[in-house]
Amino acid sequence: MEIEELIEELFNIGCIKFGEFTLKSGLKSPVYFDLRLLISYPKLLLLASKIFSKKISESSIEFDVICGVPYGAISLATGVSLETNKPMIFKRKDAKAHGTKNLIEGIYKIDDRCLIVDDVITSGISILETLEGLKQAGIKISDALVILDREQGGIENIARHNVKVHSILKTSDVLEILHKKNKINDATLQDTQHFLNKNKRVPTSFKEIKEYSFEERGELTKNPIAKKCFQIMALKQTNLCFSADVDSFDKLLKLADEIGPHICILKTHIDILKDFNMDKIQSLVDLSIKHNFLIFEDRKFADIGNTVKSQYDGGIYKISKWSNFINAHSIAGSGCIQGLREVASQCIEPRGCILIAQLSSKNNLIDQNYTDRTVQMAEENSDFIFGFICQKKLTNNPTFIHITPGVQFKHISEESLGQQYTTPEMAVFENKSDIIVVGRGILNSDDPANMASRYKIIAYDSYLKRLSRNFIEK
Repeated sequence: MEIEELIEELFNIGCIKFGEFTLKSGLKSPVYFDLRLLISYPKLLLLASKIFSKKISESSIEFDVICGVPYGAISLATGVSLETNKPMIFKRKDAKAHGTKNLIEGIYKIDDRCLIVDDVITSGISILETLEGLKQAGIKISDALVILDREQGGIENIARHNVKVHSILKTSDVLEILHKKNKINDATLQDTQHFLNKNKRVPTSFKEIKEYSFEERGELTKNPIAKKCFQIMALKQTNLCFSADVDSFDKLLKLADEIGPHICILKTHIDILKDFNMDKIQSLVDLSIKHNFLIFEDRKFADIGNTVKSQYDGGIYKISKWSNFINAHSIAGSGCIQGLREVASQCIEPRGCILIAQLSSKNNLIDQNYTDRTVQMAEENSDFIFGFICQKKLTNNPTFIHITPGVQFKHISEESLGQQYTTPEMAVFENKSDIIVVGRGILNSDDPANMASRYKIIAYDSYLKRLSRNFIEK
């Protein structure tokens, strides 16, 4: 009786409509189920939640958290959460551009088992979109629960991703009951049944994206610095970059020697040093060879070609003589890159550059168009440009390296000077960056070497977990 009552009430309040409708998959349908209206009918929403809860019990579904597919199923997931006393999370369609910038809202742990809740399944696209974000956050999904299966291949599409969909109703059930209760006539019943028989399978627009290991990416790239970086990361099992922002050369060398075994990159701001001299630069280079890490001078070049050539090769710092790679802003255009490349081509050892595509500071002026243009510029100069300073993965090209600054164990939305921090797990697993940059999180520790080791382990474990999962995207 509960099921028949649910179907009849859904029809009465307009959740089930007959006519001509275009579905999210692009298919034209003679029937449409708009279950978002449930939010305005608390008694009916409660009934649906109780039916869901009973289905969970009957099917012996085990889970730690519940996630409603945004945004139509959020109210349903809330009802199920209340009925089962299990915590709820939800995945935003896009990460916020402010505050915590979270893609997943709510409390969860990596490897939590999540039950996805949706209202209607046709091709399964909506569930797949949610599934992707949850997997990126390290959450496990084996089951999904829906009110209605339109019987058009969605359950089979989701099954290909090792997720079982449990449905309360099928379209054929709905038609039969509505016809029995004289809610629809014979013609409507036959037309809708004919449509269902003709459209048993609605394909999705998703494809599998291969996640390459550092070793595989080292083989794929032709850029010598990228190749060396991938090799170091794989050999030392570290994707940690240490930002050594100190003002004493002796302290820099001491930290490089202590922390060197745990890092793949040492990042410098050489103009911070109060006692810089070229004689000690060779000691830094020797330590990079001893501990097998790259030196990255965070110079942020941003000028015309002739000027950056002098800044890179000349002055008191002579950066091109000792830094394996540098970075630059793309705002200065291709002339800046060309000038830096000309200097690098004259160096005895290979040199490279990464572009600043995103920033971790609050209220910065970089927008999506700027980031997209930066990625395009990198692709056009991949012999010299091999990666990005960014907050998340920007391209599926496995030869580019994504480096994320502003990383600490504790998530901090922002500090007094506008720096915004993320955690190693969020940077590497959720946002699919390759390398984390940690500065004060190590420098301010009583035991910098031990703290660097901790960051190394967490960041590399996050990479391994990312590698172990297949991701899907449009």
